[in-house]
Amino acid sequence: MRYVLMAMGVLTFQIAALAQLLTPTNSRFSTKLIAADLESADQTLAIADIDDDGQLDQKEQSKLEWFAQSKEFDLDHDQKLTQIEIAIYFGSQRNENDVEAIDITVTERALKAHDKNGNGQIDPDEISSAWPDDPSEIDVDGNGIMTFTELSRAFASRRVIRQELGILGVDQGWAIKIRTRFDRDQDGGLNEEEWKSAPLPDDPEKFDENGDGRLSTLDIATLLAKHRQKLGLTEQDQLGFRPMFVKFDKDFNGIVSKQELEPFVAQGADMSEVLEKWDIDKNGELSIREIEQELARLRDEKGYTDKHAEQANRLILRHDSNLDKHVSKNELPDTDGSDALSKELFPQIDRNGDGVINHDEIARYLASQSTGVK
Repeated sequence: MRYVLMAMGVLTFQIAALAQLLTPTNSRFSTKLIAADLESADQTLAIADIDDDGQLDQKEQSKLEWFAQSKEFDLDHDQKLTQIEIAIYFGSQRNENDVEAIDITVTERALKAHDKNGNGQIDPDEISSAWPDDPSEIDVDGNGIMTFTELSRAFASRRVIRQELGILGVDQGWAIKIRTRFDRDQDGGLNEEEWKSAPLPDDPEKFDENGDGRLSTLDIATLLAKHRQKLGLTEQDQLGFRPMFVKFDKDFNGIVSKQELEPFVAQGADMSEVLEKWDIDKNGELSIREIEQELARLRDEKGYTDKHAEQANRLILRHDSNLDKHVSKNELPDTDGSDALSKELFPQIDRNGDGVINHDEIARYLASQSTGVK
């Protein structure tokens, strides 16, 4: 039934889109939808579409909480709301609150972890002492319940704050791992005794934002982000080694000791090359700091930033028509125009002269253009 409704909705929306020529100022046409918007529309139809015709007439619309706004979303002005038009309502509400797909995913995870009775919200008896830090920040109407909408908007707000602080997903994810592992009293943060044993790269006290002697997840993520930025590491750098490091570092203290390496050596794993390359102080152990320092050195040699790396990723996706993760000359336009890559520029970007340009070469070229260094 859902797919039939979606097909009907898409057809109606295509017809309605023609009306945009007549009403170009209607911003609803530019609303970007995600799967959650369509799911919310399906739920709305399941509840309010009494005659099961796949749309809501005026009588059925009158039962909606947002009935007063419903005319704004009747894009083809037929006095009925289709699945797509309803989805656009939910999408517009989500966009107004900067809620993205990742915030919906995080909300679903939070509900899975804390919604013990499965009613789609966090009730007063389900709010633990450790999560969230301050329930009142999420429960905006103060009724003691955290709804799906309140949760998703709170997570969106926190994501925006993290972005402003330069915190990436790799920083946030590692911060959560550290907090989960070392938060022995389960209060949702790390006190001084707890953070002393955690593998933190800088003085934690400097990042205790409110001076309460406790690091929140945001404080830890900020510390990690500043450290990553100081070293000039990209998100891909750290995502590349951390999962494997955790596999070896059983006590999660940031050091792979000789004892932790022994089981792998006993299995015949040749660790000599790894130790030779990454064991900077030659003490037979590997630390996160050593790996990060070596990656930073290599990154300095490469000479580009996170921003250049991300832009290079986008350009490869745009031009790599055969999906081999390289870009050949015949995959590029003749001149640069509004693009950053072209056949004209190819010889300048292809530093090793192998006839294709890879991620590193593109990122280095972008960096050279932004700094004026050739």
